[in-house]
Amino acid sequence: MNFVQYVIAFLILYLCMYALINRVCQCIEHCATARAYSKFRENGVLVKMDDVEAGIKKSNKEKENVKEIK
Repeated sequence: MNFVQYVIAFLILYLCMYALINRVCQCIEHCATARAYSKFRENGVLVKMDDVEAGIKKSNKEKENVKEIK
C-alpha cells in the first residue's frame, strides 16, 4: 500500500467510527429525554415543548440579568 491508500483507509475508518459514536450518543440522549418525560408524567405534570422552550428562555434572561448586575 502506498501513502494515498493509507490516507483513504484512515479517512474511511475515521468516518465509520464517527458515525458509530454519533449514533450511540444520540441514543443515550433520546433515552434520557424519554426517562425525564416519563418521570414528569408519573408525577402528574403535563409538559409541552412550548413550555420547556419558554422556561429555557426565561432562565437565559435571568442569567443575563445576573451578569449585568455584577
